[in-house]
Amino acid sequence: MNEIMNPCVWRQRREDTMQEAERARLVRSLRADRKKRTTRTFSLAWELRRMAGLLLKSFRRLESRKGVRP
Repeated sequence: MNEIMNPCVWRQRREDTMQEAERARLVRSLRADRKKRTTRTFSLAWELRRMAGLLLKSFRRLESRKGVRP
C-alpha cells in the first residue's frame, strides 16, 4: 500500500481527471444553453404571434372603414 507510484501513472490519472472535469463542464454548458434557447424561442414566437395579431387587427379596421366611407 505504501508503494511509490510510477510518475506516468500519476500523469495519466491527472489527465483522465481533467478530461472528465472538462466533459462535465461542457455538459452543464450545453444544458444551460438549451434552456436559454427554448426561452428565447418561446419569447420570439410569442412576439411574432402578437405582431401578426396586431397587423391583422389593423387590416380588419381598414377593411371596415372602406365600407363606411362613400
